[in-house]
Amino acid sequence: MNIRKKIRYIWDYYRWTFFLLAAAGLLLFYIGDMVYKSSQTIDLQGFFINDSQNHFPAGRISEDFSEYAKTAPGHRIAFDDSLLIDLDSGRHYHTSSQSKLMAYIAAKELDFLVAPESLARFYARSFPLLDFNQLLPADLKDRLREDLIFGTDGTGKQKAWGLDLRHSRFLEEPGNPPGEPYYLLILSYTPHSGTLISFLHYSYQEPLPD
Repeated sequence: MNIRKKIRYIWDYYRWTFFLLAAAGLLLFYIGDMVYKSSQTIDLQGFFINDSQNHFPAGRISEDFSEYAKTAPGHRIAFDDSLLIDLDSGRHYHTSSQSKLMAYIAAKELDFLVAPESLARFYARSFPLLDFNQLLPADLKDRLREDLIFGTDGTGKQKAWGLDLRHSRFLEEPGNPPGEPYYLLILSYTPHSGTLISFLHYSYQEPLPD
């Protein structure tokens, strides 16, 4: 039996074994990755919603920001750009994305979200949000003053509830077509105010203060 026939024989009789071994390997890798991530401390968690033009590639941003902020071993930055939400749609993916967002907020596990203006304004009326004027140090407050969005949040309190990102590193890059602006909203319960300030420095390509 020549080599070609041997390969064909092995493939015909053992291909399902190969498929099962490959599937088992992928499953073990997935479980191992989940266990590894669950053992790490999340320093910042954010959702980028309806990013159809890929302004906010979550994987690249989390890696880049981790390096910028010198994230400690055993800690990680958790960003997600997979959510697509249409409040008027009953499609499964839209409702699943909305359910995921609400679940993370209910569990107080989400620090911030970024969404197109119309959706962000809806969420601003629905959620208790952090006042940027209370969060920002003096240097950032001066830098971002013109981009702050004012109004009442879900608690009915007047505050700077949002940040227009049109002048951030994500939307000022060459080749980005004009469109609906994206706003950043910070949930009022976040325990990661220091990391959020670092993320805002990063978002506007500012060096971290000494």
